[in-house]
This record gives sequence, C-alpha cells and structure tokens, in this order.
Amino acid sequence: MSDKGYRGMIAGMSIVLVAVSGLFFKEILSGQKNGPKEQSQAQLVLVPKASLSSENAHWTFAPDVPAPIGRREQRREVVHWTIREAQSEIAPGVIYDDAWGFEGHVPGPLLRVRVGDLVEVHLRNALNSIRTHNIDFHFVMGPGGGASALSVAPGEEAVLEARATAPGFYMFHCATPDIPMHIANGMYGFVLVEPEEGLPKVGKELYVVQSEIYTNDDQSGHKNFDMARADKADPQYVVFNGSVGALLKDKAPIAAQNESVRIYVGNAGPNLISSFHVIGQIFDKVYREGDLLSPPARSLQTTLIPAGGSAVVEFTPPVAGTFLLVDHAIFRLHHGAVGSLNVQGHENAEIFEPKSLRNMAPMSEDAHLGHGSHEMVVPAKAPFDSGVRFASATSETETKSTNSVTIKMLPGSGVWKKGPMETFGPKTVTIKAGMSVVFKNADVGMAHSVFGEKGEFASPMLTPGATFEKRFDQKGIVHFQCAPHPWMKGTIVVK
Repeated sequence: MSDKGYRGMIAGMSIVLVAVSGLFFKEILSGQKNGPKEQSQAQLVLVPKASLSSENAHWTFAPDVPAPIGRREQRREVVHWTIREAQSEIAPGVIYDDAWGFEGHVPGPLLRVRVGDLVEVHLRNALNSIRTHNIDFHFVMGPGGGASALSVAPGEEAVLEARATAPGFYMFHCATPDIPMHIANGMYGFVLVEPEEGLPKVGKELYVVQSEIYTNDDQSGHKNFDMARADKADPQYVVFNGSVGALLKDKAPIAAQNESVRIYVGNAGPNLISSFHVIGQIFDKVYREGDLLSPPARSLQTTLIPAGGSAVVEFTPPVAGTFLLVDHAIFRLHHGAVGSLNVQGHENAEIFEPKSLRNMAPMSEDAHLGHGSHEMVVPAKAPFDSGVRFASATSETETKSTNSVTIKMLPGSGVWKKGPMETFGPKTVTIKAGMSVVFKNADVGMAHSVFGEKGEFASPMLTPGATFEKRFDQKGIVHFQCAPHPWMKGTIVVK
C-alpha cells in the first residue's frame, strides 16, 4: 500500500472513531440529562386490567406503615373506605367537633401499592354525615385526581379505578368546596407507590403527618373550625398525626440503636410549609417532595416539605436516647408540633459522651418548650400544656424525708426486649399520705427520668447512682413511667 493510501485509511478510521465516540458521549450526556426518573417511567408497561389478579389493598393508620410489597407483578388493589364526621380530642381536654376523616381517623390511612397497580377505590360516606365529600388523589392521572368521580353524599358510595403510574409518596384529600376547610378538618391521607424494584430494606418505618388545626382559642371544651384564623394562616395548633402528644411518651415509637429508620413525612397543611427536623440526628438520605426515583440528598439536617407535599427521610441512630421530631419553624413547638422517637441501646462514648452529667437537661418536649431553664415556662398564649413538668435538680417542691420507700431503676431496664422485663424494683409500692418515694437509678451506663402519667410530678434526668425524692400528700393511685423508656412503668398507692 502506498504511503498516501495508508494515510487515507488512518484518516478514515479516525473519522469513524470520532463518530462512535461522539455517539457514546451523547448517550452519557443524554442519560445524565434525563436521569433515572425518565428512564424508569419509560420502561413501565401496564398489564391489561382483565389480566390482573385482585387482592384487598394494604393500608394502616399513623404511625404504622404497611409491610413492603415484595411482589413484582402488577395487581388490582381493592380499597374500601368510609368517611365519618366525628369528634376528636386534639389536645388534653380539647374536643374538636369538626373532625372529619377517612375511616374516621385523622390523619387518614397510608395505602401502599406498587407502580403499575390498578387501585380500585370504593368510597362510602356514612349515613349520619351531613356533608358531601370526595377524594382528590395526587397519584391519580385524571381530572381532579378522581374527585368528581368519587363525590358521595351522605349514605352514598362511589367507585374509581385508577393506575399508579409513577413511584412516589403522594397525598390525598377531600376536594369538596370549601376545599381548604375540608382539609383543615382532617380529610387527608397518603399513598405510597413503590418503584418496580421496591425500596431498600430498613429496620423501622414510620408514617408521620404534620397539619394545622384552626380553633378560636386554646381553652378546654368543645371547639369548632375558625375560618377567620384559617384565612390568616394563624393556627391554634400545629400537630403531628392529628393531635397534641400523638407521638409522645407511651405513644412514642421505638427503634433500636444502629437500626435504620425511614419516616414517610407528609404535610397536609393546609397553609404552612414544614421545616422537618429530628433533633440529634442527621438524615442519611432525603427523598425530597416524595420523589422515590431521583438519587436522594445526603447528610441533611432539615428538609422543607410544602403544604400538600411530602418527603421520605432515613437515618441510623448510633446513640440511644429520646430524639424529638419537630418543625424547625421552632415556635410551632408552642402549638404542639413535636413528637419523639425512643431509641433503645447503650452508651456510645466514641460518638456522644456528656461530661457534665449533673447539669444535663432532659431531652423532652417540655425541655425544648422552656425559656432558659430546666423548668418549663408556658407563654401566656401557649395553646397547650402537656402536663409533664420536668423539675430542676434543686426544685424546692421536693423535700427530703426519712419516712420514705425506695424504687430503683434496675440494671438493663433501659434496653427493651421481648417477654417479661425487670424495670422498676419494686414496680408497685403502697405508702401512707405524707410519705416520700425515692427513685434511684441503679442502672449501669443509662440515664433515666420518671414522671406521673397524669402530670403529678416529674424528675430531671437521673444519671447512674442519682436519686429523686417526691412526697405524696394526696390519697389515690399514681401511675408513673420513665420518659425516655416508656416500657418502664409502675404504680404508687397512697392511703
């Protein structure tokens, strides 16, 4: 081959390589631009309705979450829900007469399906309702999210079939005029649509919904919806899972140290943006706005959740203790926006080790409501008092007495396990009025505190070896428990 011919062949090969390389890089750039979301959606192939097998759909009430789907084939998921207009205790002694809810619950159910499933919804409005209601599903691709198709007067039933075409964590709510009022009165819930391949396995899943309640004041008794306050976005209460204290004390969920936790967080609004935060944790992953296909954000402290939106957060607590869930628009603590997660386990000094234990403030909703001291101070306009007041270690209300009995927090009581547990020793004591009970932390390497379940008393956090004494002058029965470890319970009988 001549030198000229050889050079021509090399030049031709170079053009081919450049063209192939261009196509290769075009594919890479195209994949980067479109991302996994567009690719996954394009791959979804719907199985015809007639070929789908049917089953009753899986749904739960907060804070519980239905089990992962597991199966990979599409199915017809059948849902039967009834709307009920009822009453609900939204704070201690406060009865909300306009609590309307799906299945009579606020928040409504969490429904879990797989992308591609056909959801068959049978919606019934209870006969004793006085209003028409419906559902707007945010996951539904159709007019009104199905609201007009599911409009039901009292005693009526309607049916809708709708495909779950995109993975995500979606809100649903009543869209009957006046829409804001129906949402504010509790008519909302969520649907989790799993991707085709499912979600990564975690140790614990929770369902938490933030919402606002608009009443004219915070006094005890029966309350109704206040439109004037709602129009001004001035809620009397901002709550998790429908009421003040729904995720506190013995209602607080429990997880294990080093167990991965996933929280499906919804914001029902109807007005406020949530700044969701878990005090003492960093989110390993955050699936923003319910997007389960895009890569999650990493190592976030707080995430914004719009009204009518959601987020999915994951974290793995390396240290045991009580961790508060809050809206970090932090004055909403005064309106009830606080929950807690009790993490069982042991000290982990490599990660967290208090050095001045005698000055350690309790990590409780009341401690965070305080104004510079360990004693809770409730502002003049605070809408609720949770009833549990953590006294400081030098509280003058607790007097020493030689006429006393001792109750110990026993070794290992701060680590939950199945079956019988030795927590307090003894669990029940009988005393005469005027006697004192001394609570002593005999546990090893674990702090405890104790409070009366009706707000009769509360201790500071007690480090190992520390004691707290309370005198009981009133006859009656006092049930008590440990604040960070709600399985630790006991009884004092005062005669």
